[in-house]
Order: sequence, then structure tokens, then C-alpha cells
Amino acid sequence: MPPEFVKVMLADLRNECTHLQFYLYHAAAVRGLHRVEYQEFFDEAARSEMKHVRQFLDRLFGLNVLLSPHQISLEAHDFPQMTDAHNILRHACSLETQVIDNYALRLQQLESLSATNPVEAAYLTVFYENQLQDSYEDRDNMRQMLA
Repeated sequence: MPPEFVKVMLADLRNECTHLQFYLYHAAAVRGLHRVEYQEFFDEAARSEMKHVRQFLDRLFGLNVLLSPHQISLEAHDFPQMTDAHNILRHACSLETQVIDNYALRLQQLESLSATNPVEAAYLTVFYENQLQDSYEDRDNMRQMLA
């Protein structure tokens, strides 16, 4: 894979790390009448995001990309710290929308890479389609919770 695409994969990994930490933090921080149910929901969301983080790491190592330890970071972007479940869900929807847009763009980028890297591009297309589906369904579920 071209180094430019590896860089965007590393950025996608960072976004997934952000989601993981966001959900984990808010599982503890959420307050209100239905706190226990929201804690369970955010705990499950964190577990799902941990799976995504692992999948991105697997893909990066699986591509035999020679990365130095400082290039693979599990650092997260900053995110707002809230206690209100509705505000947390609204922000989670915006986080998911961001990666949905990113993954749709990655699929377009992979189309253009298919001529020079057909096998890797085909494999990563399936990978990003699955990531897109998971994020889209998560966002849809949270939108329904907010309705």
C-alpha cells in the first residue's frame, strides 16, 4: 500500500481510539435516572470500539507495513466530557458521522488504488465496507435512542 494510504489508516486508527476512550469515559461519567442502562450501552460500545482498534492494528500489521513504534499510536483526540446521556449520545452520533464520511472516502480512494495494488485494495475495500456498516448502524441506533 502507498505510504499516503497507510497515513490515512493510522488517522482512522486514532479516531477509533478516540471512540473507545469516549465510550469508556462516558460509561463512568453518565448521570441520571437511567444511568445503569446507559452505562451498559456505553460499555458495550467501548467493547465494540476496542474490536475496531484491534482490527485496524491487524490490518496495518497484516499489510507488512514497516512502521516504527512511534508511528503506531493509540492516542485519542480530545473530546468533551459530559454527564448528560442525551448530550453524550448526540456527540457520539457526530463522532460516528465523521468516520462514516471518512470510510466512504476511503472506499473511493481504494478504487483508485486498485490498478496498482489490486489484492490489497480489494481486501481493504471489504474491511472498510464492514467498518462503514458498523458505524452506520451504531449511529442509526443512537439516533433512534435520541428520538
